[in-house]
Amino acid sequence: MKNSAFRTFLATLLCCVVSSLVLAADYQLKLIKKFYSIGTASINGTYYPTGNSIARILSSNTKGLVAIAEPTAGSLANIEYLRRGQIDLALSQSDVAWQAYEGNSDTKFRELRVITSLYSEVIQLIVHDSSEIKDLSDLKGKRIAVGEKDSGSAASIMLVLKAAGLSETDYTIVYERFTRATESLLDGYVDAVYYAGAVPADGISRLAAKTPIRLVGIPTDVRAKLLAERPYFTSESIFTNSYKNQKNDINTIGFRALFVTTERLSANEVFNMLQAIYDNPNAGASEGIPDLKLHLSEALKGVKLEMLHEGARRFFAMHGLISPTIK
Repeated sequence: MKNSAFRTFLATLLCCVVSSLVLAADYQLKLIKKFYSIGTASINGTYYPTGNSIARILSSNTKGLVAIAEPTAGSLANIEYLRRGQIDLALSQSDVAWQAYEGNSDTKFRELRVITSLYSEVIQLIVHDSSEIKDLSDLKGKRIAVGEKDSGSAASIMLVLKAAGLSETDYTIVYERFTRATESLLDGYVDAVYYAGAVPADGISRLAAKTPIRLVGIPTDVRAKLLAERPYFTSESIFTNSYKNQKNDINTIGFRALFVTTERLSANEVFNMLQAIYDNPNAGASEGIPDLKLHLSEALKGVKLEMLHEGARRFFAMHGLISPTIK
């Protein structure tokens, strides 16, 4: 009788232990989330706050996912971090992404994938209103602040100035964070600030509130040359009154800010991310661009279609933006 009672007790205890282990395992599974790091740029620019906004949308609307925006030097650095597997997602200028994908045999990054195109980044060249610089050719012998060394702005200026007939020995490049660059213009340390980003840029607006500034456009022949030679460039305008005392439209060029990853992410992961982003059209709005809305109709603008992630192909095909069979 005692043995029977003892066996019953052991069986009951074993059942309790097993049940507890199952419940504990289930609880742990519910706690497990996948963490994604999003490479952005300097905290003073547009990418970092935009990346933060996207991270919040993904974390709030995608089950089992936590996304965190990380400050970096910018597009070039982000591509390298993706290549090394040090981050999962990133923001990148379309020109930088295109060149990385197409690169030469030693640097070609064919695993790079585009999730979506976010918004236009406009090339803006700022000088003091009293400056003698009226045209790109007037930059000869001048000091130009272009952002951090691994930023997309720094990567694109050489192409623009070369198209304008200037060689790299004709001017001096100063690598500085955007906020510091505007201060350098104010202090007279540099003659111009070259910036690629959304309009209006908060840093330029703040500078215009401190001192009279002027925007220098890109001439028609230079724009035409760049658009013909570089498929990732787009024709852009900075409309009157985008900045304080701006009296005329400024013709320039730009490219797109892309949300990118690698083929390591699964199609389902990317599909779910896009669903979360475009179910919340204000996902990109941030302190950097408070009025930004992400439009599905522009999601493929500036994108080389063969670079699209498989999950993005599924998503955009479902919405009728591309053929389901496109490769």
